[in-house]
Amino acid sequence: AQHRGRTGTVNEQQHKIRVVLVDDVPELRLLVRLTLEEDPDIEVVGEANNGREGVQVVGETQPDLVLLDLGLPDADGLDVLKELKAELPQMPVIILTANDSLSNAVESIKQGAFHFISKPYAVEELLSLITRAIEQRQLVRETETLREEKQQLSRRLEHAERQLAPVAQSRSMRNVRDLVERFAPTDANVLLLGESGVGKEVLAN
Repeated sequence: AQHRGRTGTVNEQQHKIRVVLVDDVPELRLLVRLTLEEDPDIEVVGEANNGREGVQVVGETQPDLVLLDLGLPDADGLDVLKELKAELPQMPVIILTANDSLSNAVESIKQGAFHFISKPYAVEELLSLITRAIEQRQLVRETETLREEKQQLSRRLEHAERQLAPVAQSRSMRNVRDLVERFAPTDANVLLLGESGVGKEVLAN
């Protein structure tokens, strides 16, 4: 029972949404951290007050999501966004922006940001955006997994078909193959007769 309890705790930690905050206003970072961590499913795993530190922290923590301020003291937020998306293209980035930089926020969407939110913003709106971003990323991952599985199944099917394909060089066997190909698309019942080992099962397949 104790072992199951410990395992359950680890699983809960693994499923938390891991967030990095990149904003040059310490008071705002503190407010956002406290707000987010009221949700038991969210964990702030790193903070940075400029673009250089932000890229470094993201590289070290590999978070599920980044909250990125456009108005950074050492870099254009759009340049930081480009660098983050180049390193981790599937990681959603939500832009935090002042009202006077909405045009830049729109440009950030074109460059791969998930969405933007204007300061000051409602807590409910921020939490909703985070949830939607993580759900979208999960759907993308599931789609890629299904695509890979489909490709693997196609390769296995092609291999199986090659294994089952009859190998016949004589004229009489080619005639049999041609006859089978004529009947195969129909609903006719076919009885295959022959000695053991001549390939009845292969032709039936």
